[in-house]
Amino acid sequence: MTTASTSDADLTRRLNSLAKYFRPLQVPDPGELPRVQELCDIADPFRADEAADAVFVAAMREINAWHAARNPLYGAMWKGAGAPDITGVEQVADLPYIHVNLFKRHALSSIADDTVALRLTSSGTGGEKTEIGFDTWSIGAAQRMDAWTIKALGLIDVERPANYLVLGYEPDPRLTIGAAHGLNELCDFAPVASAVHALRNTGEGHEFNPMGSVDALLEFAARDEPVRIVGFPALLHAVLERMEAMGVPCLDLPEGSLVLTGGGWKGHADRSIGRVEFRAAIERRLGIPEERIRDCYGSVEHCLPYIECAAHHFHVPVWSRCVVRDVRTLEPVGHGTPGYLQFVSPFITSLPAHTILMADLGTLHPPGDCGIATPWFEVHGRAGVRRNRNCAVAAAELLEVR
Repeated sequence: MTTASTSDADLTRRLNSLAKYFRPLQVPDPGELPRVQELCDIADPFRADEAADAVFVAAMREINAWHAARNPLYGAMWKGAGAPDITGVEQVADLPYIHVNLFKRHALSSIADDTVALRLTSSGTGGEKTEIGFDTWSIGAAQRMDAWTIKALGLIDVERPANYLVLGYEPDPRLTIGAAHGLNELCDFAPVASAVHALRNTGEGHEFNPMGSVDALLEFAARDEPVRIVGFPALLHAVLERMEAMGVPCLDLPEGSLVLTGGGWKGHADRSIGRVEFRAAIERRLGIPEERIRDCYGSVEHCLPYIECAAHHFHVPVWSRCVVRDVRTLEPVGHGTPGYLQFVSPFITSLPAHTILMADLGTLHPPGDCGIATPWFEVHGRAGVRRNRNCAVAAAELLEVR
């Protein structure tokens, strides 16, 4: 049911604006990748049954052969591992994997340059960068899975325009940082009444503008529309600190307001804050209930979406599987034991990131009591922060120029 201020034409237009995320897509070679197509056409991100497992295994067999034939490095790794031909989901840990850092040092594409539809980088202020070239299928499939996940979690609102505080980069056609694209796409899941970016485009780069962010929140609090805050948590933490230092009274943002953060929890070691404490600070200062405060996990190398449920679990969707490896031996460990996170997903055809070992530490858990049937993981932090910078660290460095 639409509000009095929303016409049927407006609602239709808003629904059409989301259609790009839910449109049919086709794999690069339907004859070679039929089960990849079938798996990635599953619209329920939290489906968990034997039939879905069987499709996943078949899709992994297809994508292994795809990259082994098109990427010399992965082909050598796959053959060196005995060309494993998995028959069950429990065997995904047996597949050869590539560490995320290798993508920062080498171009590991499995597609021709003339099929690259989008190039994205992983960070923007020094340090090692990942530059990934995506084909139309890979980036489109990731965006569609993101939209399906956001929809399943009840975070789409096509009827009520929202005021956005984007704790990320103001758009620039020259900007190729993956997180910048992802954050601005999050503004598509409720109509934009107005938007303010915390990292302002100066023409020579981006500069953090905490006062502009505080002013935006004060203005939004006086309006009726919900507020959607999306972006790097380190920047939101800095905005909340600025509000407290200025003596700004706690706000009560309108009902339906939402926080979607992503990119890590630490700007600097001396400014770290725990997840529970962070959510409590947001609820106290902005009046947004903690079940409407969600974190997102992902990377430009593995851009499949992981978004917290209301119980703050990162559930592994139907299109992916998660393995945790011991920090010393790199052998797989069971539920409840921390280690390096590894993600396995057959959706990506543009590079052999279908089995990727992350630089993040985490723990995998069986399905909980939150009502979602897939396993979930928690993220403990990034190992070797000095060597393994990410977009959030890069953005957080801009806090130095406050």
